[in-house]
Amino acid sequence: MLLVSLQLSPISTRYGYRRVLVFGALIFCSYPLLLSLAQNATLFWVALLVGGGAWALVSAGLINRLMERVPEDERPAYMALHNLTLNLGILTGSLLAPLLSGAFGLREALLWTAGLRLLAGLLLMIWG
Repeated sequence: MLLVSLQLSPISTRYGYRRVLVFGALIFCSYPLLLSLAQNATLFWVALLVGGGAWALVSAGLINRLMERVPEDERPAYMALHNLTLNLGILTGSLLAPLLSGAFGLREALLWTAGLRLLAGLLLMIWG
């Protein structure tokens, strides 16, 4: 995440924050996909590198997209709502993950997660 974050300015200048957001969201699905396929530490580390880079793109893209779409005088309220929603999503995912893995198995739950993340990336591409 750190290495990609250091390159965000030239990447965003060249492609725009919306494209960076959509691309990051689309490759973010590869993190649980690679984890579900990992048989040893090598693919696990690849998943971590790809996931960290994707999260850097997504988080920067989300904040910049928010700043570009929200009126300047309402930014603090929207930033608070953004952080609240982000933390709620993280908490909800942490609570649902054991239920999914218990019901389907760990690999299958990771595959479902990859599919849902891909769907979210496609929806951002269409409507984001």
